[in-house]
Amino acid sequence: MTYQYAFLEERLMAVLEELEAQPELAVSFPPEILGYAQTMANIREWLDLAGEYGLAYEVLVSLLERFDFKLSGKAAIKLLEVGIYFGFKFEGEAG
Repeated sequence: MTYQYAFLEERLMAVLEELEAQPELAVSFPPEILGYAQTMANIREWLDLAGEYGLAYEVLVSLLERFDFKLSGKAAIKLLEVGIYFGFKFEGEAG
């Protein structure tokens, strides 16, 4: 595994582990979408087996936008680092 892949996997895995530690949010997942447990398992598979870091990043960000997951400051920085690595732009809300 190259340094870049290890960098991405370590950071995304840290964010995933914080989301996995909040199973009480499973009730927030509506029945018409993939459930909490399967979503977490898919992200883990994308990181562990497939090396689909971009996909995992996009889904993690989507989950954070849609549901009331809490992230530590450390995990938030790791997610920001991945976003910067991928070159994504971050938009603040205009007042």
